Order: sequence, then C-alpha cells, then structure tokens
Amino acid sequence: MHKCLTVVMIAFFLTGYAGMALAATQINIAIVTSPELVHTRAAVWFKEEIDKAIPGKYDVVVHHSAALGSETQALQQIQVGATQMSVCTTGPIEAFVPEIKALEMPFLFSSYTDADKVLDGSVGQDFAKRFEKAGFTALHFLDNGFRNLTNSKRPVKTPEDAKGLKIRTMEAPTHLAIWRAIGANPTPMAWPIFTALQQGVIDGQENPIAVIHSSKLNEAGQKYLSLTRHVYSALVFVANKSFMDGLPPADRKIIMDAARTASLKGRAFIRDNEAKQLAELEAAGVQVERNPDIDAFRKATAPVIDSIKGDTRKIVDDIRNLLK
Repeated sequence: MHKCLTVVMIAFFLTGYAGMALAATQINIAIVTSPELVHTRAAVWFKEEIDKAIPGKYDVVVHHSAALGSETQALQQIQVGATQMSVCTTGPIEAFVPEIKALEMPFLFSSYTDADKVLDGSVGQDFAKRFEKAGFTALHFLDNGFRNLTNSKRPVKTPEDAKGLKIRTMEAPTHLAIWRAIGANPTPMAWPIFTALQQGVIDGQENPIAVIHSSKLNEAGQKYLSLTRHVYSALVFVANKSFMDGLPPADRKIIMDAARTASLKGRAFIRDNEAKQLAELEAAGVQVERNPDIDAFRKATAPVIDSIKGDTRKIVDDIRNLLK
C-alpha cells in the first residue's frame, strides 16, 4: 500500500507540474474604447494572430471600454508591469515620452501617406528608442485618424466661431494648448464622454470620424461637425519593455509580427471606412462643415509649434524636412 501511495503521489506531482508547465502566459491588453473602435479591433486582431501562430502558449485577454481605467492609468500599469499592453492614443503618452508631442502638433501632416512615411521610417525608429527609456516597447504605430471638432451649439467655420466653446480634450498639455490658442475653453477629460456631452457638462469635443461615428456622439447632442483635421491622431501598440525582453526570441518576433499585422489592419480599417462613416453621420442629421477656414486655424495654432524646444523641436523639423 505504501508503494501504491508513493506512485500515486508521484503521478499527481508530475501531472500537476506538467499542467503548470503547459499553463498559458497571460497577456492583458488595456483598451479604453468599445469593441467597435479600432483600438479594440486591433487588440482582437493581435489575439487572433497569436492564437494562430502559437496556440495555447499565450492567453491574450482584451479589457475594453476602460475596464482597467483611463489611458493614463493603463500606461502607468504597463510601466510597472501590472498590465502588459495597450493600444493607446499618443496624447496621454506625452506624460511618459514627452517628445511624442511632436506628432500632436497642429497641421503637421496633410495626409495618411505623410503619416506612414514618417512613422514607418527613421522618425518612428527614433520614437521606439525613446519609448524604451520610459520602460515601454512600441510594437507598432497605427491610425486613429485626423481629429475634427464637434459641438452642440453652432456651426464652426473659423476659429472665431469656436471661441468660448467648452471642448473636451485628452489629458495632454499639447491639446489643451491648441484649443486655448483657438480661443475655446478646453477641458481635459478621460474617455468615455457620452454622458458629459449629453448632460451639457461640455459643449463639444474633437476626435477622428471613426470615433465620432462609432460612439454615436450625434445622439449625445453633437449637431455640428467641422472637418478641421487639425491633428493627425496616431495610435501606438505599446507593451511593457521588461515583459517583451523576457520572452524567448522566437516568441518575441511572433508578438512583434502580430502587432504589425494588427496595426496595418487598423490603418486600413480607419481609411477605408472614413467616407462611409461621414456620410452616415450626415444622414443622421449632423450638419457637416466640409470646408472650414484651415488657413485661419493654422495661423491661430502656429504659436503652439513656435513654443516647442529641444528634442521635440528637432523632431518636428525632421518631419517637415522629410515631407517637403
């Protein structure tokens, strides 16, 4: 009986050890947006790529709709290793990688082609190194789109029309500076903001067409949309550096490749659907100003670019030279 018990115990131990050895490593991805938006879609596409490439080895869990907090909170969690990844807008990253605000400068990019040329080239590589210094790995860049203004009060064609409007911005100093320069009353606020808009706590907000459309901001009283395209809004598929560095090289490559695939799908999703989404907003009753006075907005926000210095200034100059 003693021998039998010993055999059973050894078998139990080995079975338990094998189960532990085969347990999937969990990758938590913190997303603030709902499943319809590209942030969440990209995270899901990433999960699909990982499950296909190395099934059972990693358990990718997508926490959407701000289940783990705001983007700033998600970045803090990633930095200390409590969460592994996020698909995050660049605005909140400014608190961790200050030079990222170069991408947030008003009217720096005129097209998606410009953005790809910059982010897929030497500037993007330089940013990747800066992310590492802050404890992150920038897996890849994707699109949120060009940001546009909506509000519940009146049509906006010129900066003068926006004066005094209480506009929600991301929790990013550069975005606050842009809207102060225009003459609005910017209010930093974490996403989501539907209720704040609906209750009139704020008059408006600024976001890409995909966000305005998918979040149904017209149902929150956003009657007026101006296609200001004042800032190109990049997203970053970002990870904890220590987590990435600790992976087997082959797995690290698979994860990097999966993030790239998901990011390129995200870019296509934004660009391919923008015109259709805008038409649907118009059909829903949103009054669209398709030709705001961009020169006037560019002139009003010029001091924001003029005020930057150091490495950020150099990056902006590099971008401008690259896009000449």
